[in-house]
Amino acid sequence: MSDVRHLLSQRDRIELLCWLTCGSLGAWYLNEAWPSPAFHVEAAHKWLDRHNRTADWLCIAKLSAIALDIAQRHASFVEADWARDAVEEILDTDELDSQARLVIAVLGDCERALADRRIAD
Repeated sequence: MSDVRHLLSQRDRIELLCWLTCGSLGAWYLNEAWPSPAFHVEAAHKWLDRHNRTADWLCIAKLSAIALDIAQRHASFVEADWARDAVEEILDTDELDSQARLVIAVLGDCERALADRRIAD
């Protein structure tokens, strides 16, 4: 097994942003408070480790800020049964279900956000 980590591709950035956004929604659902920057750093490193990727602190900070913005726009989602079920599944499995309605909605916003901002390494 190789210890080589790869830089984030544009698709990786979108998926990491979706992960961070759903994590923020999960924190909102559980605590009715938005997560701290430390939460985002830990969540980003968890995703990066799992996907054998690397990103510098500035990239993580930018993605975290965008994730929080997207999550705050969707805070009302967690009031819907379908969204709560998706959040609970994420919390239980530590994975995103790409077929879940919540993930599909968030992923679309993540794609648009990164297309608008052209986040670089």
